[in-house]
Amino acid sequence: MPVYDQPMRKLLGILSPTISWLNEKGSVDVNSVPENHLEAIKQLERIGVVHKRNNRCYELQKIRLKKLMGNLGIEELVNPEPAVAAVAPVELN
Repeated sequence: MPVYDQPMRKLLGILSPTISWLNEKGSVDVNSVPENHLEAIKQLERIGVVHKRNNRCYELQKIRLKKLMGNLGIEELVNPEPAVAAVAPVELN
């Protein structure tokens, strides 16, 4: 299986915007999580990268994330680039 097709690598790539957001915010109150990050946080909690402290706030487990990234050979997370279709240049007369 090619490295870029590994399921955990893909998952971390897809969830990287939420990981970056959590890294910037630090500890985030459960009730203040925006709707667009809620499902991603739940997935990150399942794989052990996010921890819910006292059932009140989410925290990014940086050591766990670094260890997981190291096992996958990932140096840093980057947001996946949207697929752009190649378009031939059109000449207007």
